[in-house]
Amino acid sequence: MRFKARESKEFQEQKNRLIKKSSEGMVSFRRFLFAPNLLTFVISVVVGNAFGSTVKELVSTLFHFFSALWRWLVRPSHPINFSSTWANLSDFLTSALTLLAIALAVFYFIEFVNNWLIGAEQEKWGYDEPHQDSLDMQKLQRENNDLVKKNIALQEEMLRLLKEEKKEN
Repeated sequence: MRFKARESKEFQEQKNRLIKKSSEGMVSFRRFLFAPNLLTFVISVVVGNAFGSTVKELVSTLFHFFSALWRWLVRPSHPINFSSTWANLSDFLTSALTLLAIALAVFYFIEFVNNWLIGAEQEKWGYDEPHQDSLDMQKLQRENNDLVKKNIALQEEMLRLLKEEKKEN
């Protein structure tokens, strides 16, 4: 009877150690997966690729438009024909809508990560993080500018007092 109790206790301890190790591993993996630098890189690659494709389609559309216009202007007997431009315009609009869909999907994915998967507020990653850093820097700059103005005012006051003292002597 004593042997079974000891076996049960050891089993319970091993189970608890395994759960603790796997929980720590999952937390580490989650931190790695949702690290701001990794997410920034992934988002940059995905959205950048879609943006590059959109720009490529826009350039192609403009090229075909100006090519059709050029043929019409240079060759008087050539009728104006924008059929190739329409196909490229369709490709451009498809690419632009794809870019928009990818951007929305990334935005809502980040919202999901922040609201459901990340518990601690300091671990949350956001699309406005650099914006907040910029606002903090602007606030510090305004405070610094105010201190510089006060310093200048104090120096001017000291100079005024020294001039008055010289006049009295």
